[in-house]
Amino acid sequence: MNRYKNTPLIKALNNFISEERIIMHMPGHKQGKGFDAGFTKNLLKFDLTELSGLDNFHKPEGVILESMEALEKAFGSLKSYFLVNGSTSGIHASILSCFERGDKVLINRNCHISVINALILFGIKPVFVMPDYMEEYSLPLPPGLNSWKKALDENPDAKGAFVTTPDYYGICQPLSELSHLLHENGKLLLVDEAHGAHFSFSRKLPETALEQGADLCIQSFHKTLPAVTQAAVLHIGSKRIDPEKVRRAVSMITTTSPSYVIMASIDYARDFAERKGAEIYEKLINILADTKGKLSAMKNLRILPDSIDNLKRDPTRIVIDTALSDISGYELYNRLFNEFGITAEMCDNSHVVFILTMADTADDINKLTQALIKIDKSINKAGTIALFSPPVSGSKCDIPDLHDFLDSKAEIPLKEAEGMICANAVTPYPPGIPVLCPGEVITKQHIRYIIKVKRAGADVHGLSTDDNGHEIIRILKRRCSL
Repeated sequence: MNRYKNTPLIKALNNFISEERIIMHMPGHKQGKGFDAGFTKNLLKFDLTELSGLDNFHKPEGVILESMEALEKAFGSLKSYFLVNGSTSGIHASILSCFERGDKVLINRNCHISVINALILFGIKPVFVMPDYMEEYSLPLPPGLNSWKKALDENPDAKGAFVTTPDYYGICQPLSELSHLLHENGKLLLVDEAHGAHFSFSRKLPETALEQGADLCIQSFHKTLPAVTQAAVLHIGSKRIDPEKVRRAVSMITTTSPSYVIMASIDYARDFAERKGAEIYEKLINILADTKGKLSAMKNLRILPDSIDNLKRDPTRIVIDTALSDISGYELYNRLFNEFGITAEMCDNSHVVFILTMADTADDINKLTQALIKIDKSINKAGTIALFSPPVSGSKCDIPDLHDFLDSKAEIPLKEAEGMICANAVTPYPPGIPVLCPGEVITKQHIRYIIKVKRAGADVHGLSTDDNGHEIIRILKRRCSL
């Protein structure tokens, strides 16, 4: 008898893991390789509830509190909190606890969709600080200090800034000067450091947000450390933040049935990284330095350097650029998946991103290296660099009221939406950065770009398709004159 006759998800998962692919994506434990046998053996047995001796997530006074205090010591925070709903819940809790409805906040435009949703939920007015753009690698770069200063000068009533760093490509926003600028003007610095939880455990990695003066930061343990999906933490870095307000906000938006499996994996990851992180990252970074040397000899594909335009980049993240070749990032991703059994973290039109963690082996890294070199020899150079830059929106965005956002039902063909006000976040996945935010004006450039990334192979959230296969976009019922 087939035990899983009517379980399509279980079937799909069993099929995937039976292929024994090389995992170059999150979660950081890499299908359990990052856990020791004792932890893995008991993982499902850890799926318990608030029993005697196991403390209570919403009122920690025992072992959960002790584990969070160990987090504080490991990361140098004033206060740290478990998050069992991923970094999204920490982003929402931080904005809820630090700002009030109607407040202005400076936000880098290439933020995650969870930031946009928080703005809608809590009635925050964003002042978007636009990224720079590097044509050589077709990459958005963090806004320079002058861009933040200009935004603050033009919006002196802003209550603070919310910054995302590092980005999906591992590029880091310098924070020290920005935190000084904000603090001398009485503003807060909150940081989405979801992709940088591992930075604390090696001096060969970029500085952490807390080390650079962040008042609060959020980290996804599951992205780069041995922890299960949704394992994340929130750290308070200064006395400008009220820890009790943050605690209440975290509690408000967290399930009353928090997963002990997730919390146990946070405990495990922190302890493991504290004890072995420096040694393992030393070895990993040395292996990757040799790998990058080999990959830099490729003729058609390029590997991104660890420093771009004087900006630090996470050295554990390999990014391959296809812009000078005759294949796209989507094609390279698929060739690695289909021909070599290697699954990357993400791709876009001209990049493929691989996340390397403490759980990766030298053998797997070598297999990736040889696969890329083999593909490089099988392809040709393109005539010109294939630029694929997203359209630049303005810094102003009239985020709709929560109920207007939920109630908006007007839908029109995307090709006819120029000049309309977007009601959805329109977001290519990955990396989950909206091309259009709710409240932004839809331009001809937006429409062309969305159609282009769809045709190239991106999965774009925020659109629907009618019976004739046309892309449909949801709009608010007002039109803006361009």
